[in-house]
Amino acid sequence: MKNNPEFNNLFRSFELATVYREMAHSKKSFLANLPRLIVMQLEYQFLPYYFGGVPKWRVWMRRFLSKNRVVPDYVMIGPMKSGSSDLVSHLLLHPNIMVPLAKEIDALKGKDWHAYYPRVKEKEQLERKRSGPIRCGFLEPAIHDLRLMEKLYQLNPNSKIIITLRDPVARAYSQWKWEVFLSAKSLEKRPYFQHFSIFIQRSLELFPSIAMNTVCGFPVLETGIYHKAVELWIKRFGKENVMIIDVAEYFKERQPVFKKIQEFLDLPIISIPEYDKKLNENPMKLEQPSKESKLALSEFYSPYNQRLYELLGTDFGWQ
Repeated sequence: MKNNPEFNNLFRSFELATVYREMAHSKKSFLANLPRLIVMQLEYQFLPYYFGGVPKWRVWMRRFLSKNRVVPDYVMIGPMKSGSSDLVSHLLLHPNIMVPLAKEIDALKGKDWHAYYPRVKEKEQLERKRSGPIRCGFLEPAIHDLRLMEKLYQLNPNSKIIITLRDPVARAYSQWKWEVFLSAKSLEKRPYFQHFSIFIQRSLELFPSIAMNTVCGFPVLETGIYHKAVELWIKRFGKENVMIIDVAEYFKERQPVFKKIQEFLDLPIISIPEYDKKLNENPMKLEQPSKESKLALSEFYSPYNQRLYELLGTDFGWQ
């Protein structure tokens, strides 16, 4: 399914971002990579959908051309490295879902907010062609950001909220791999990042007094504590408007989860085409976590997971 032109349109930004980061790890010099970088940069200017980092001229043009744009009516939120990139991007293949300009949008920059979304006129045109409602969504891996929650509530208090969660032990390991990937050649300047066991040991030593400094900006331990953030999203938007997904269930089999989400959003039920790999997956092959590190994390997260299970009435059986 990888050659599906819809995948090429929606997922190309992720592929280019991965190639760019891989080049940062390459032993080739900048000048050796320069011709390829120029070609990639030119292609990047005209993509229909972005991971993030939209060219500023694109945002300016859209803001100039039309201010009458839709606001998101569903929100996908979760911690970083919870599989939300794969899920939200696949949902864009549904004919009743409109594609924003980017997956991740800084919702706190009010003046540029609407420029990332389709025009109201486009939505009205689609409504005449499709049966069922037309939806447009928002994603940000920032479930703990209460300012973001309030901003989204102000934009649309009736939004449907889809919260993606992941076993926090597996999520912590995935974040460490991402930290290494982003660090590239500066990794040698980050001694606590070079091995997962050291990274976790240091984080546990600092908690709760000091959050572990990270490249991506999310503290590794705190990002895996979900119960309070989930509780606040439920209180703000209403239990009936919040859906919780364990991404392990999603990656085990995508279609049943797609069906649940389509029902939740009141969309016509279709079989959504599937990309042949996980979108935005870290390509680096690194050491597996030691039993000691996994056990330490499991013991750390156990009481927080239990509070989440009690809140939701569901035991995810995380390690």
